[in-house]
Amino acid sequence: MKPSSGKSAARRRRGPDHERPRIVGRCLRVGPRQSPLFSGAIHYWRLEPDVWRPALIGMRDLGLDIVDTYAPWGVHEVGAGEFDFGERDPKRDLGRFLDLAHELSLWVILRPGPHINAEMTYFGLPERIVYDKACQARSPRQNPVIQPFPPRMFPVPSYASTTYHRETGRWFDAVAAVAAPRLAPAGPVVLVQVDNEAAYYFRNGVYDQDYHPDAIALYRKSLERRHGTLKDAERAHRRSYATWDDIEPPDHFDAPATQDLPAHLDWAAFQEELVVHAIGRMKRRLVRAGFTGVPMSHNLPLGDMGLPVSVPALDKTVDLVGFDYYHAAREHRTIKRRTLYLTGTVAVPYAPELGAGAPPWFTPLDHEDSLFCAMCACAYGLRGFNIYMAVDRDRWYGAPIDARGLPRPEAQAWKRLIAELRDVAFHDLDRHTEVALVVPQEYRRLSRVTHLLGGLLSPSNVEAVGGTPVDACNEDPLGFKGPVQVLWWRMLAKLSDALTEAGIPYVYVDSDAPLDRLRGKKLIISPVYEFVCPERWDKLLAVAREGATVIFGPAVPELDDGMRPRVFEAPEGARRVLIDTPADAHRLVHALAAELGLARPFPVDPRPVETCVHSDALGPRVLFVIHPAAGSIDANVELPGPMVLTDLMTGEQLEGDSRVAIHLEPQSCRLFELSPITDSTTTSGNRPPRARRTSS
Repeated sequence: MKPSSGKSAARRRRGPDHERPRIVGRCLRVGPRQSPLFSGAIHYWRLEPDVWRPALIGMRDLGLDIVDTYAPWGVHEVGAGEFDFGERDPKRDLGRFLDLAHELSLWVILRPGPHINAEMTYFGLPERIVYDKACQARSPRQNPVIQPFPPRMFPVPSYASTTYHRETGRWFDAVAAVAAPRLAPAGPVVLVQVDNEAAYYFRNGVYDQDYHPDAIALYRKSLERRHGTLKDAERAHRRSYATWDDIEPPDHFDAPATQDLPAHLDWAAFQEELVVHAIGRMKRRLVRAGFTGVPMSHNLPLGDMGLPVSVPALDKTVDLVGFDYYHAAREHRTIKRRTLYLTGTVAVPYAPELGAGAPPWFTPLDHEDSLFCAMCACAYGLRGFNIYMAVDRDRWYGAPIDARGLPRPEAQAWKRLIAELRDVAFHDLDRHTEVALVVPQEYRRLSRVTHLLGGLLSPSNVEAVGGTPVDACNEDPLGFKGPVQVLWWRMLAKLSDALTEAGIPYVYVDSDAPLDRLRGKKLIISPVYEFVCPERWDKLLAVAREGATVIFGPAVPELDDGMRPRVFEAPEGARRVLIDTPADAHRLVHALAAELGLARPFPVDPRPVETCVHSDALGPRVLFVIHPAAGSIDANVELPGPMVLTDLMTGEQLEGDSRVAIHLEPQSCRLFELSPITDSTTTSGNRPPRARRTSS
């Protein structure tokens, strides 16, 4: 293999450590240059090389100074261990593409997989890899696990397979020979993504996979770490084991009572661990291949609440974790919930794929859907995004730049949005929230093991097509007072509706997230039933001692998450509640809002219109007004004082002393810059100028 431009690129020096790319706050920084995480996707190998320059210039004209691209293993490998990076096919000349981006002063996010999806046959993997039995994930009966999505079904790899990781390492070495010399500051590559959508290739039902021998070996090691001794594992599983090698994972749900659950919950927990283990293993291998001194990221697909993964654990493994967004305007509630979860759980709420268009086998998405999704996600706290796709290609429609590198009419709206977000330094603003709803990982796990529909209709897949992660769960109480596996979700849904109705901002915080994600909140509400994860309970104790009001319920826990009896000390000043109906949630929220003086910034009527305000140290800077329903509406927004509201997408100005009327089209989101009217501006008859800030 002789990668094009490789020899000259290899001689480049990357410079001192302080000049290497870093994530600082919510920006990427290389030396003195800094940029918000706004990027756009282009697939170089799917375009003729003479289109690369106009397409990249078109992206730069959109206001994007970061380019995102996959590097597909299955395209560059032309034989086992033999690679083409432009020697045979100019479209595969990754080095030339990266050099062109560098020439145009564009940074690059490189995503070398090994799995990339990208609507490619075999999801971008070589055919020989997916048909290598040693690489394949296994069903309980040791059959290959088939990925059924378009464009072609194929057996999926195992995240545990030693053979698969060894082959992946060979690919990383090959792509690093081209890309590693082009890491910033010597070249354009500022961020590297590890793998893609680590969701077991959408075959992620608890008993669907992975029963690969290498996975089962890792499972047994996981049990040894979790339980310590074989005797403790026997007691937890209510089974007899002569050695650790006697332990086999469950292949179907057969736990009629509470004490039968631990073996199933251990298996579900291991599946979460395996994803993080595999991503960590691939990250280390990328570093070994030459991708040193560069931040790394990972993206998770739709259906995140039902995925077998701990987002906080993944966030510790890589530098940046985000969710992919492909939502129609009618999915406003899902956009909101996913973004509030990211905002509450990770430091940088980020969308590695923010859909502009879609593949032809998705539910049709038009430009208005994509823009509404983008603006709503920003309203609820998203601080960075990658427009996927920014440039059209095969098996895709609806990108703002066509496959010839020419802007479509829709490009103007994206250009305006990006420019305005930059001008107000949106990445530096905050949406202040005083309330956190805790998402309990141990109950999510219980929902997954009690799901009835199997692998193809796993909780995450049901959620991705419009359901919830608890739909189709077995609703037997399993020895508890009620079906915990569905009740936790219903409790949070009722509380979120009540908080929304009251106009009180809130976030979701994953129970695995660091304690700091809960600190500073006035009110923390956590579903708690007869069993609880001790670490989650300890976090509630800690924030209660620090002065937060903790609400939990409906039960006082008596068991830990291994179903072992345990006495749990009540958090200081905490209150236990039963949220059985929507009315219960509304009464609780109303009472707590009055008692704690919870902020209700920029109240609006009528519902279902919502407002989201983002501020800096000087006060409110921008206001989003969201109308998620059908039919146009005139909304009235209460103001904290006399203000001018400038619509950043249209230029329209509205003015009010204590209220302002805003017209909203069906399923629309408006973005306003806020400028207070002072005595000096009203006396002179001049409107306040639009304040502007720029990133360094």
